[in-house]
Amino acid sequence: MVSFDRERTEDRAIELMTELSLTEYEARTFVGLLRLGRGSAKEVSDTVEVPRSRVYDAVESLHEMGLVDIRYGTPKQFIPVSRETTVRKFEVKYEDLTEELSTTLERLNPTGTMTEQIGVWTVTGTENIDRRIAEFVADANAEIVFMTDASLLSTDIVESLTAAEDRGADVHLLSVADETEDVETVPSETSVVETLWAWADSHVARLLLVNDEVTLVSVERPVDDTETIEVAIWGRGTKNNLVVVLRTIFAVQFGEDRDTVELDTDLLETVEEPNLDE
Repeated sequence: MVSFDRERTEDRAIELMTELSLTEYEARTFVGLLRLGRGSAKEVSDTVEVPRSRVYDAVESLHEMGLVDIRYGTPKQFIPVSRETTVRKFEVKYEDLTEELSTTLERLNPTGTMTEQIGVWTVTGTENIDRRIAEFVADANAEIVFMTDASLLSTDIVESLTAAEDRGADVHLLSVADETEDVETVPSETSVVETLWAWADSHVARLLLVNDEVTLVSVERPVDDTETIEVAIWGRGTKNNLVVVLRTIFAVQFGEDRDTVELDTDLLETVEEPNLDE
């Protein structure tokens, strides 16, 4: 008799393997073989309630994937590979797939370099905003100016900032609160400067300017009396309104001389960006 904990673990293993592209019959067959150690189609069918004819189909697929060995006889015996081999098979498979996806998507990119992102785009949710910021920082080769609260410095963002510094980019991290200077995760060489405003009572969450041509602004918007959600807008291009405004604000902050660019009201159109979690 299978214990409740074992049964729950097996169900979770089946769920994970189906998310990794196995069919449910393939996942159930593999888990059945793990329970048995080795077995025939009938034994697997009796163990995990997969029709015997489907066990043969599943084993054939699993064998082609390198996850099951077959010993020919009467009846045939099927043996699952080790846990380490199973995990490595999936790691290699998805590493190859992601590399191919990267190459394929690169071929789909515009033939010319995109220097202007017309309009202002929106992103909703802290995790989605984190990913967008890390993406912008990963492309930085000159300067990054980032105003944020220490609580919003995710691991991915910190790693991106550190990598940008290693590439030679100038990183200026502006603290929302004094505690930001003491945050251990902040890159050691990062410049921490005073902000333009006292943000303690503000709903503004983050401001980012990358290479003077990509910028992002986020605010925490109340959902109800107890919950807030972070919403951001971003734009790209030296003449994009949002970029111009943030560039000017940071120019005042740093006392830098920057070219004055007249705002174009035609660029004020806002486009909703799809939620990456949906």
